[in-house]
Amino acid sequence: MSTGALRLALAGGCAAGPQVLRTLGAPDADDTVTRIAARVLAVRYVVQGVLTLVAPASPVNRVAPVVELVHAASMLPVAVVSARHRRSALCSAAAAGLVGVLDVRFRAPSPERRPPGTRG
Repeated sequence: MSTGALRLALAGGCAAGPQVLRTLGAPDADDTVTRIAARVLAVRYVVQGVLTLVAPASPVNRVAPVVELVHAASMLPVAVVSARHRRSALCSAAAAGLVGVLDVRFRAPSPERRPPGTRG
């Protein structure tokens, strides 16, 4: 299993931004900064999703779990401090945390981790 398809699906949700946030009941759904952040996140998810599908053992994908888990952790203070952005921040943290955990679980083995005599 690859997290590439999941990232591409998340990119679609981020690109749809306000509609998805409204469905989730987020009060910041029409906030300009929230919309821009969602679109930037969509671009990141597209790039990472494509890289995950095309080159699963690339160096970018080796650091992907860290990127996702840092993203998830960075959303928690926003959720604590800002009632207006709480729901969006928690949804973002949950999605990033899930993808980060799945990255660790399903990542392609690096050349150092492959059993002898196998190819990537």
